[in-house]
Amino acid sequence: MIREIAGRQNHSVKLARKLQKKKHRRERGLLVCEGMDLLSAAVDAGAALRDVLVRKDLLGALPAGLIDQAKEDAPDAGGVDVGICDAETLEYASSLGGAADVVFTCVEPAYSLGDVALGSGVSFFLDGVGDPGNVGTLVRSLVAFGGVAMMCSPGGTADPYGPKAMRAGMGAQFVLPVVVDVAPSDLLARIAVLASRGDEAPEVVVADAHSGDDLRTVGLHAGVVVVLGSERSGASGEWPGARRVTIAQSTFESLNVAMAGTIVAYELYRGA
Repeated sequence: MIREIAGRQNHSVKLARKLQKKKHRRERGLLVCEGMDLLSAAVDAGAALRDVLVRKDLLGALPAGLIDQAKEDAPDAGGVDVGICDAETLEYASSLGGAADVVFTCVEPAYSLGDVALGSGVSFFLDGVGDPGNVGTLVRSLVAFGGVAMMCSPGGTADPYGPKAMRAGMGAQFVLPVVVDVAPSDLLARIAVLASRGDEAPEVVVADAHSGDDLRTVGLHAGVVVVLGSERSGASGEWPGARRVTIAQSTFESLNVAMAGTIVAYELYRGA
């Protein structure tokens, strides 16, 4: 359905505001994103769109086929609903500030550890990475270098499906399995199960800013989970016996976690 939206009390506008909070995203199984590029990425990936709020002057800039789909979908049938807004209403629905061009909601991808082929390639485990921009960038880097999945700890790691993380990921979350609320013990238990079955089980490697084997000299087999921790304290102490690797730097520690993770992903991709 395509309709004109007037004012802030519209259901779709209020929903976009609510979905800025993780609690409501989890309760409803929906996420909210902003920007025409992200919308195009969602359409290309076949994401289940729900509401699309767009400025009237940009209606014709929506991805090809979206308007036709909205015209065909019956009201309340779970299809796409396009709402034409004025700039003030759209700015109210936005969480990122600036002149919003489009705000949309869609079904949030839902993956479990059982959905991920951990032994088939490189994946990241984010252990307390709190900045949503870094989280989104790491998803994007994994997609660029052929990663198979990303997992996020339940405490201290920013929501990879939050608006800021989605913006930083540029839609990579629509094409890479991202598993949320995974405790280190859950991951290690899953790896143990894979090994006991004789299935491909990954090696766990902890990225360490201070010590470890030089990443350039490390030979890794196909399946590897790289643990990335916070920039201040590193990964938690829940990885006993895991090999540690480090990125050699010429002078001082100048890489944030997103930059470091990108280098790790590239080196493993290059060496595959």
